[in-house]
Amino acid sequence: MKKTYLVPVLESSRLRLRPLSLEDAPAVFEIHSDPETLKYWGHGRMATEAEAANLIRGNLEWVESGMSIYWAMEFLSRPGLIGTCTLFKMDEQNRRAEVGYILNRTFWGQGLMSEALSTMIDYAFQTLELHRLEADTDPKNSVSLALLKKFGFKHEGYFRERWWVHGQWLDSDMLGLLRSEYPPNPESPQG
Repeated sequence: MKKTYLVPVLESSRLRLRPLSLEDAPAVFEIHSDPETLKYWGHGRMATEAEAANLIRGNLEWVESGMSIYWAMEFLSRPGLIGTCTLFKMDEQNRRAEVGYILNRTFWGQGLMSEALSTMIDYAFQTLELHRLEADTDPKNSVSLALLKKFGFKHEGYFRERWWVHGQWLDSDMLGLLRSEYPPNPESPQG
């Protein structure tokens, strides 16, 4: 039987990561209807809030099936989703998961995703005792690649024309992070 993971509330200095709910649909729609935010994302823009509600329902089903842990990101000082982050493609036998994240463009450049990712990685390695985390990123998404490398993720592969998105084929840069490599040694070269 597949293990079901609870979605705990996690806190950092400025953020709360909490379970996603259908009440988050308007904020999820705001994020997923912005073409700039979705430039490197795996699906096109949403046209209706109903699509956001369907995305949330699908993600909640993945959580219930034990395939993911999905968090809504909000400020400690005020409620309201500003982004999401997830551990998905959970592989219990091999103690591995993939990381995903997206942030409302209004909040870019404030170090919030770094803070959320740090909290999520700590939980993955310390509480869940995962052995490995993976990330699939568009090679043109230099901001996301820099964020992942900051946490010690290493380039492990390049897949040409892996995704059909926005009417074009997109490549994938695959990165991995082992529990034994985290936290990264700031004096060692990353890459």
